[in-house]
Amino acid sequence: MMRLHPAPLRRAAAATVLLAAAGALWAQGLSAEDKLTAIRKGLVQAALEGPTQVSATQWIDGNGALQELSAFRSGMKVRGVRVLAYGTDAQGEPTAKLQWENAEGSDNKTASSAKAAAACKPLAKGHLQHVLGWSWTALTPLDADSATMAEALQSTVLAQLQLAGAQDAQWRLVERPQREGRSSYEQALLGSSKDELPWSLKFELIVRSTKIPGEALPQTVRRDVFIPAPATMPAAGLDMQLRMTLTARKQLQPAFQTSADFALRSNEDNWGPATLSAAARDQVVQQVAAWSQGLQHRLACLPVVADVTQAAGAQLRVNAGSAAGVRVGDEWVLAHDQAAVQGALNPSAAAHTVLAKVQSVGPYYAQLKPVAGNGQSVQTSWSAWSAEALR
Repeated sequence: MMRLHPAPLRRAAAATVLLAAAGALWAQGLSAEDKLTAIRKGLVQAALEGPTQVSATQWIDGNGALQELSAFRSGMKVRGVRVLAYGTDAQGEPTAKLQWENAEGSDNKTASSAKAAAACKPLAKGHLQHVLGWSWTALTPLDADSATMAEALQSTVLAQLQLAGAQDAQWRLVERPQREGRSSYEQALLGSSKDELPWSLKFELIVRSTKIPGEALPQTVRRDVFIPAPATMPAAGLDMQLRMTLTARKQLQPAFQTSADFALRSNEDNWGPATLSAAARDQVVQQVAAWSQGLQHRLACLPVVADVTQAAGAQLRVNAGSAAGVRVGDEWVLAHDQAAVQGALNPSAAAHTVLAKVQSVGPYYAQLKPVAGNGQSVQTSWSAWSAEALR
């Protein structure tokens, strides 16, 4: 058996660390224009991964000469992009290795691989988190006891999801303010950056009955007559369905949706408010654990993407802040949604990407300043993703 001595192993490990450090230092030395150029090259590579449609228009100009105009459009639909690393090509030009998620096929691809994954695979983890704004709505009226039980149910569900998000470190929950019934004036007066959170996690409670089947009771016997008792006695509780729907801010179709039926008994204390029994709470905890796994699997496949919510030349704002892990000095790519990839093969595609640096950060927003590209072209319909290479 061949033995490996520890000294060569230590030297090899040290060399690997030095190479990684040298790569990080080299990336830090890139100018903003070089980084944006490298990212644009990566977007072209992403466009080449999908089917490409070519359209050509021909006409005769005023001089009788034949003119032709060709346009290229990629069929690749990408939700967001993550920069894995910066490098150089054979000519010494800067390049960026990108990772993205195909919105149609949920295929996770990298620019260095031409093979599409058969199913959603987790993306490389970074320091950013998805921020989910939750809301809770009871779609059926509740009496006083049922309302108390519904509040206990809500507390249990949210506490378990908060715990799962903290353990996974990919997402976190934030209470979303209620906007239903607000007028335009009230929204302008009371609205906040929480209204523009990237994700909406909606819970909808549908109560079918406030009585659930009870346990079997013994027969009642009197000396003069036999009176059979009912086989079961209804118990106080909630026979209900709880729906959970995760939707991105700009998407109509849910990214994740599930529901569960519950028959939850209340506690046996007739003098206190009705709350979930221990068995009912255990049932909810088990169900929420399954939901958490579904959320983690789905969000692990999606890069953290923000929306441009304000665009005024050199002053740009996105709906991701310190709650999502955004830091002052971070660099972000602003792109015209799908045009960044679908039109990456056209000469005009360069106008659809801008590199910006974070100037200030709030809990749910960040102010950015363009450092490369045409910042005047940025619109509120654009999206943003981190341009920081993973370390």
